Amino acid sequence: MSEETPVVYRWQVHLAKAQPERLPVVVLVLVGVPIVGAWLMGHWIFGLAALWMLWSATADYLLPIRYEADAEGVRQRGWSPRVMRWERVKRVVWGEDGVLLSPFAHPSRLNAYRGVFLWYGDQREMVESLVRERCAHALGETKSKRKAKRLKQRSHA
Repeated sequence: MSEETPVVYRWQVHLAKAQPERLPVVVLVLVGVPIVGAWLMGHWIFGLAALWMLWSATADYLLPIRYEADAEGVRQRGWSPRVMRWERVKRVVWGEDGVLLSPFAHPSRLNAYRGVFLWYGDQREMVESLVRERCAHALGETKSKRKAKRLKQRSHA
């Protein structure tokens, strides 16, 4: 018996290369704010703390983000790694630069922390077809369909 080799999709997005007009401002803030903070507060530790906070906020822009998708789910590797299994996706939000996979059926402030944003990069068609194929269960869910499904489940209980 021959087993099928699982298909794994991989792509990489480097936002600093894709949006170079933002790089001078990010670097200026990343260097300038810690220096000013250390000078104003009178100790280098405050500058180091400011540098760490700013680096944490901008690392996904400055460093490449790598994605890997297979039959199980999608993984984002980079400064802030994330994993989303396909069956956990309840809502898909299409955007101009990427697609948000959310574990919440309704818009939530927690999407930024629990969801995974897949940047298209130069792989837009591949990412769109992958999400349409793997998240078909979440694409067809409208509010009225969810309500009808809930009513049907209640009537059978």
